[in-house]
Amino acid sequence: MAIAGTTPSSPFLGHVPFHIVMGKSSFAQFTHHSLFRGSKTTVKVLLPLGKFTSIWFPQSQRFRQRSRIHATGNPSMRSAGGAIRTLLITGVSRGLGKALALELAKRGHYIIGCARSQDKLNAFQTELASSTNPPSENKHLLMSVDVSLNSSVEEFARAVMEKKGVPDIIVNCAGTINRNNKLWEVPAEEFDSVIDTNLKGTANVLRYFIPLMLEKKQGVIVNMSSGWGRSGAAQVAPYCASKWAIEGLTASVAKELPPGMAAVALNPGVIYTDMLQSCFGNSASLYQTPESWAPKAANMILNLTMADNGASLSV
Repeated sequence: MAIAGTTPSSPFLGHVPFHIVMGKSSFAQFTHHSLFRGSKTTVKVLLPLGKFTSIWFPQSQRFRQRSRIHATGNPSMRSAGGAIRTLLITGVSRGLGKALALELAKRGHYIIGCARSQDKLNAFQTELASSTNPPSENKHLLMSVDVSLNSSVEEFARAVMEKKGVPDIIVNCAGTINRNNKLWEVPAEEFDSVIDTNLKGTANVLRYFIPLMLEKKQGVIVNMSSGWGRSGAAQVAPYCASKWAIEGLTASVAKELPPGMAAVALNPGVIYTDMLQSCFGNSASLYQTPESWAPKAANMILNLTMADNGASLSV
């Protein structure tokens, strides 16, 4: 069977064409290297049953690429029959973090979540409990945490260890974006807020939870990146800077982890969230919702292994 299509290089820079010839597999991963840009992107894709035999990327004057591809099994089947995991998700009260937590709870996994707003967490607690399979009020742990504050994350880590133990997977989802503006017109405090939440917030979580994972010598860390963490865009320079930094931070941390652990940067794609609406306006509604995105993201995250360490992935 042959499949042709495109893989996004960024939400706004077009797509890279690909062609896969296959036989019997259902989940494939390929890495394409952009030689003229000196960058590398690894993408996991769901494929019809059949084992691939080859993959090629058409050559052009602008893009010259080489690739590798390997099968890793059926993610939905492995997730359904796999072990129950404990997942720590930041920014859990809205957007991608909320949708992902609900999807994972529905599959029977345990959620440790945090967000700044206690009111939103209270409302989400009821929604999460009703979505849990089987329904439960005490299965999950939600706490008010400001990830941009080192002391707040330190207290959070201490409470998590006392009540739930070391998480199997960490998903750093908390994020914010600046109002559309040229860099020199972005107020200093707004720039700081983006960097403090998106970059320093992720680093704070890693600072306190990686040492806990090291004791078990296992664990997966997913740092939410963006298409704007791999390309630039006008009006959102602070956000782009924070997500480019997430890519570099993740690649560096991955080299510091022992065998058995993995850290990946994950581009969720273009999703209809409050953040997207802030920069796209009404056209943001043309994109998929967090609820439609969550099952695909959950499949990918639950099936990450140490072999993915250091990869830049896209849902």
